[in-house]
Amino acid sequence: SPEATASYLTRIVQPIGARLTACTGDPNSNVRQVMSEVDRLTVIVRYLHVPSSGTTTHPTVEIITSSWALLDAATKRFSQDTLLAEKICRFHKHALRGCGPVVYAPLLVSLITQLESSFQTSLQSPYLYCASICITEFGRDPAYVPRLFDMIVALSTSAFGLLKSLEDLTAHPDVVEELFYLMGRVISYSPEPLVVHPLLQSLFHCALVGMQLDHRDANRGTLNFLENTVSYGLTLRDFAMAGSSDAAVRLECKAALERTITAEGQSIVTNLARALMGDLPAYSIDVGSGSIAGILWKLNLLCPELLRQWMSTALTINNAPDRSKTDFLGSFDSGLTRDEFNGSIRAFVSTCDRHRKLKK
Repeated sequence: SPEATASYLTRIVQPIGARLTACTGDPNSNVRQVMSEVDRLTVIVRYLHVPSSGTTTHPTVEIITSSWALLDAATKRFSQDTLLAEKICRFHKHALRGCGPVVYAPLLVSLITQLESSFQTSLQSPYLYCASICITEFGRDPAYVPRLFDMIVALSTSAFGLLKSLEDLTAHPDVVEELFYLMGRVISYSPEPLVVHPLLQSLFHCALVGMQLDHRDANRGTLNFLENTVSYGLTLRDFAMAGSSDAAVRLECKAALERTITAEGQSIVTNLARALMGDLPAYSIDVGSGSIAGILWKLNLLCPELLRQWMSTALTINNAPDRSKTDFLGSFDSGLTRDEFNGSIRAFVSTCDRHRKLKK
């Protein structure tokens, strides 16, 4: 019965809460003690499966509300401990997924507020990851999109205060990775507010620096954001061709996205060309979401004439071998399949690699 379940949970959770209270209040306690108790709470909310009831509160919600102040206190006390931030965000992720978005919804604003505050104070990347979970669970519900987008603006503002140069991005690759995976998820789940906001161009400027970062995960996160954005451009094009009930919104988004891509396209394509030629890191050439080939393929579908112009300029200023330059540019208008296009990318990379070795 619900009453028996509540009784059993109280017996399990109360000692954990008591120890957390003692740890957060004792100036001599250490972060490992706090993390152990957070792990115990996470195990409970992750594996607790209770049939839903229309007349009783979900037990996971009771656990969240009873521990919220304690977790917040721990976050503030050990604000620079990344592992603790990871564990607390993992607790929130499993709590949200355990009881489901409908039941969790009344707690969402409190979680968002905590994520904004914690990231502003600590600049720890787990809070960005937790924000991406919120986007996944609530991003397609129009009722929550405005508050979620306010969160995105707040988190981005804090992140840009940290990531001002290539040296800053190099020093904080985890923040770069999670920031761009978060923004890629925003583009996938609730793109409209971002696409028409000046934040999008700021993200492109940051991505241009992130593409230079010699860090696999940060580089992949950056490319994932760019590929998702171009994919959304293709979606808008298809909607415009087919017509839709929200045509005015779609047209506004399409115009805004076209302005950003037109403004930043040359720089983006130049960085992609430099990566293929070996002058910038190229961790993902043609595999997975967030690859160089994926971005170029979709740009060629979205704006083929502009892409060929950008790529021709990029290959010229970076002194690509003449023969490989001609062949590579030809692949953009030869009607290749995606697999054939990937093959042309790999062939260009191989030619540039041989040319670079011969010059040594």
